[in-house]
Amino acid sequence: MAWALPAGLLSGRRLPGLLLATGQFLPAPDIHRLAHTSTLARLVMNADSQILDMGRKVRRAIPAQRRAILARYTTCVVDDCPLPAHLCQTDHIDNWSDGGTTDLDKLAPTCQFHNRDRYRHPERYRLYRAGKDRWAFAYLGPRPTTHN
Repeated sequence: MAWALPAGLLSGRRLPGLLLATGQFLPAPDIHRLAHTSTLARLVMNADSQILDMGRKVRRAIPAQRRAILARYTTCVVDDCPLPAHLCQTDHIDNWSDGGTTDLDKLAPTCQFHNRDRYRHPERYRLYRAGKDRWAFAYLGPRPTTHN
């Protein structure tokens, strides 16, 4: 009868490393190599295990994020804009090009006009908290002109 040594033991001595769920032993040098060559990503999930915070790994909101945004907002995030949220684009509160993240608490519905205008003219907008889980932008002007 062959006797198996407890995991992490070789000839009765403990080895530095990690016993994987597969039963394989990962030695310390391999752990160090993986730690130096890997990237970490923070994941925040909802009750159905759908990822809601994506950090900088992806730019576009995923369907689970969009559903959560539509539950929080009814219209464009800019004050007095009547466009329904389901017709808006999902926009980063902090512009993606300026380091904004694709995390649920940093996304909001923005109509196409305000999305482009806010990017081109950030001085026209003031960001403020409109609730615990909500943002809003006050439009400071100038008002768009209409041609008859």
